[in-house]
Amino acid sequence: MLLGIAICFSAAFWQYQKSVFYQAPVAQSLHMQGQFINEFNHYLDNQTLNGKVGYALITPFQYEDKFYLVNRGFIAYEDRDTLPIVPPVIGTVKIDGILKQHHKPLLLNNNLQDPLANRIQFVDEKYFSSLLGQSVSSEIFIQQSGHGLLSPQPQKSSYLSHHRHQAYAVQWLLLGVCGIVILLIASLKRGNAHA
Repeated sequence: MLLGIAICFSAAFWQYQKSVFYQAPVAQSLHMQGQFINEFNHYLDNQTLNGKVGYALITPFQYEDKFYLVNRGFIAYEDRDTLPIVPPVIGTVKIDGILKQHHKPLLLNNNLQDPLANRIQFVDEKYFSSLLGQSVSSEIFIQQSGHGLLSPQPQKSSYLSHHRHQAYAVQWLLLGVCGIVILLIASLKRGNAHA
């Protein structure tokens, strides 16, 4: 019973933290001038746009002394066995977009290797940091205009708002309180029975 109560309170705190996260600013607009690292283009799999299937092109970008991963937009494919060809963006360019917090998805097995070397199932800044030999920002830059932009993808709103997470937190909290009440009543009854 105590374990169940502890789980309920832990789940309530977890849902409360998620509600706080959803209330935080989601993104900030940013203008950057720097260089794309074209040799490290990667294709984020399982993307759709206007009924077409394809990839989001992820390219490292050097801005001042920092490296960012830029989502340059959507590119469709005709054949799953070959990656689309994207012309390199040469020289110093200006790009505009939004910088968003990025969180690696929960995966059962993140060691799976794609048969195509530059096709990825999720964005992992540690992987790109090892490729570049430089630290890469944990935030991802969603390009909206400027050189190298493909077809911009509309930004998806989160399915769960902070209000829902707050409601879940209250539910878990109430379950934990109910557990304490039941435990107290059971203890009192057992004490009376022994008396």
